[in-house]
Amino acid sequence: MNNGSILIITNELDKGRQISEKIKLLRECDTVRIVSYIEAISVLNSTQPALILIYCANSDSVGIVKEIRAIKSLDKVPIIFIMDSLVEELLFYAFDNGIDDFFFLSDPDSIILMRIFLTLQKSVLYKQIDIDNEILVSANIIDKYTGIYVKEQAPVALRNFFSKSLEENLENTIFMFLKPVAVEKRRLNMNKIATVVKSIPRGNDIVAYGKYSGFYLLLYNAGISGAKSVAARIRNALSDICKIYANASEVTASFEEMEPILTQSLKDQIAAGIEFNYLHDLNVSEAAEVIEIKDENGKKFKDFKKEFFNNFEKIVAPVFYQFQTKFSDKLPEAEIKSEINENKSVFSISQENIKSELIITYPAYIKAIIDINHYENNNPPIVRRLTYDIEELSEEKLSSLLNTVVNEFTNNLSLNKIYTPE
Repeated sequence: MNNGSILIITNELDKGRQISEKIKLLRECDTVRIVSYIEAISVLNSTQPALILIYCANSDSVGIVKEIRAIKSLDKVPIIFIMDSLVEELLFYAFDNGIDDFFFLSDPDSIILMRIFLTLQKSVLYKQIDIDNEILVSANIIDKYTGIYVKEQAPVALRNFFSKSLEENLENTIFMFLKPVAVEKRRLNMNKIATVVKSIPRGNDIVAYGKYSGFYLLLYNAGISGAKSVAARIRNALSDICKIYANASEVTASFEEMEPILTQSLKDQIAAGIEFNYLHDLNVSEAAEVIEIKDENGKKFKDFKKEFFNNFEKIVAPVFYQFQTKFSDKLPEAEIKSEINENKSVFSISQENIKSELIITYPAYIKAIIDINHYENNNPPIVRRLTYDIEELSEEKLSSLLNTVVNEFTNNLSLNKIYTPE
């Protein structure tokens, strides 16, 4: 079988022919072969198809998936289940053991082809991820055997992912701290646990080794329901060897701020025997008053935050004051305001139905996000966002941005006069 081949596994030849007929519109170079369950492993030991389709007649279909995934050369070959009707428990079981997608035999040919195309595209993407992971393995950032970020590198990696999530205002990004606990003093099989923990989240989710033999998970676009589902599936998959406790919250602050809060919360949770806990609307500042948060160098995080803000205020406060004083004289009819606090800094100028503002936020205290917004009468707002590393935001840069805001305001916000600042 060549690299464009598709292998259909079924014990019912007529079903195999029916499936083959449905995918006949694939590329001419794609070849289709139908084999029985008994033949399948022998064929796969000597060939590597681009895609495997398994007609799911009963629960034995998951057994063949396990056998295929046990062959190292085939662990990344996409597998699609084909079902006559939905059997949820069987389908979840199949996904937990390595299938990539499914469709029903009764689906229109066009739907089936689209599902196949998407699966093949994801397969190409995963191959690129594997190449990237090999680079990370060689740099001792990802564990060679599990593909999980090593404990020593987890804070660095997660700091960047948290910053990106906050910077792009990604909703429903979940940070989860998950810990296995031995049952009846059994020794934990950490390799098996790590393999399961890595396999259940989506391909773009992040898994890292954490403190106290635990795991950090960053789940994109998951929300509370997704967090519960991931924790439950991991718990069910490992129920024979350990108990799983998980604690989760939406990403609302930096990794350094959230990690100790979830860590302490999970300790209390385990002591109380609560398997899953979700911290709704986590207020890091309030929690920090109870939990002594420190960074990796031992500095208390609230002291780091205070030091950051004191330095930041030395840049923002004089520039805001200078512009407020200068343009209060030049634009006596306009109302000019400025506000600086630990969450954001705002400079605004308004007159009648026109308002312009520059808002600075500083997620995780490592980035400065600047939103420039213009509002005029009933027209749609004009908005744009700029992002700088904290070190880049000098008094000169901030003055240049404020000049832009004031110029656009005084030009009545005519669209052809608004420009992007240097």
